[in-house]
Amino acid sequence: MLRILIIGPGRVGRAFAHRWSAAGYAMPWLCGRDAGRTAAVVASLPGAESRSLAAVAQAHVVVFAVGDPELPAVVAAAAAAAVPRRCSLWLHTSGRHGLEVFAPVATAGVRLGALHPVAPFAAADPHGAALQGAPAVLEGPPPSLRLLRRLAASLGLVPVELPPGADRVLYHAACALAANGATALRALVDRAFVASGLPAAAGARLGDALLQAAITGCREHGPVAALSGPVRRGDAETVRRHLGRLDRRAPEVAAAYRVLMQQALELACEGGLSIASAVAVAAALRPPAG
Repeated sequence: MLRILIIGPGRVGRAFAHRWSAAGYAMPWLCGRDAGRTAAVVASLPGAESRSLAAVAQAHVVVFAVGDPELPAVVAAAAAAAVPRRCSLWLHTSGRHGLEVFAPVATAGVRLGALHPVAPFAAADPHGAALQGAPAVLEGPPPSLRLLRRLAASLGLVPVELPPGADRVLYHAACALAANGATALRALVDRAFVASGLPAAAGARLGDALLQAAITGCREHGPVAALSGPVRRGDAETVRRHLGRLDRRAPEVAAAYRVLMQQALELACEGGLSIASAVAVAAALRPPAG
């Protein structure tokens, strides 16, 4: 059985530990700077053990599940704590960092990799149920990728390999836009429904239905074909009326409406919207003078 050392028993590390334990794949060791948190996770996993950074000398796999800002310093501390086990795999779960963060062990005879789970880690889901069937973006040389695929599969994740030369920063920006941007949009949708006079619960149901339909449409038909609504129809007057009311009642929503509908206009043009209609909609989307 693999000896897996998880450094950072926060939401990601805790979820990984539970998934691997439940699958009978490994009984992880856990290492964290917060002794209380580490002890709590260990206590929830019979057979798990609390270890220090020096355990990198025995671990087959070392998982760095710490925040992006802390990752370089934690890798350096682990490299200084003990001589790593030769041919062990050191991996991190960060979306932002590439393999360059492992510079302190680049010549130590270890394999390097990244396994970024593209899934939410909610406090209400300590066992990582949301990981099942979610994508995991993998990065590493071929010897690392073989084990990374196995590790991802044992977590219930579906591996997606990051091509060599991919822009890691843009990749991470896209992830943030999809996850956090969608969350922020949902909050604005709720505000707009409430501003209209609808009860919050009713607005939430409408938001759920519309956002889910948009996601399904994009998945099945692509964004251009899935687009609907006044911008797609070239209905500049409706867009103007929307913004006139939003500017007065919900200006923070109006700002997002303009930005997002400008992108919708580009999709509509790709879908065949006439030049005259596009010009009229673009004019309606402009902020008021002054």
